[in-house]
Amino acid sequence: MNKSIYKFDHIEDIKKFIVGGNAIITLESKRTGRWFTYKIKTSKKIENSPFFVSVLTGTDNENSYTYMGIILEKDRKLTFKRTAKSRITEDALSYKAFSFFFGLLNNNKIHPEMGVYHVGRCSVCGKVLTTVESLKSGIGPYCKGRNKD
Repeated sequence: MNKSIYKFDHIEDIKKFIVGGNAIITLESKRTGRWFTYKIKTSKKIENSPFFVSVLTGTDNENSYTYMGIILEKDRKLTFKRTAKSRITEDALSYKAFSFFFGLLNNNKIHPEMGVYHVGRCSVCGKVLTTVESLKSGIGPYCKGRNKD
């Protein structure tokens, strides 16, 4: 199993990655050393499904995620918000970190003291990435070809 992590270098790659439908990202504060891992998934069964955001809250990296909110895509603009079923409060550091990150991302910025990482799996299909280009973007060549703008 691939245990490496890969840092994103480009904002456009991050944006495409998080709406791949099967994304896991880690945000790191270089100032505080704190980090949070988020799973961002969509329902393949529902057309125009929102993206469901959960945060890792336990020790099982595959299953210990708690639902936090949704990302909606409308007119090529993304918005993040809590819903009635959100289990993480707006006061939680994990929620504040993701909201801060998402606000910057929508303005095509990333804080200079923030690292954004993925674990080397395609955010669309979940397969292990093996080429340098795919590891940099977080999306494999086949899935990248399917998601042309």
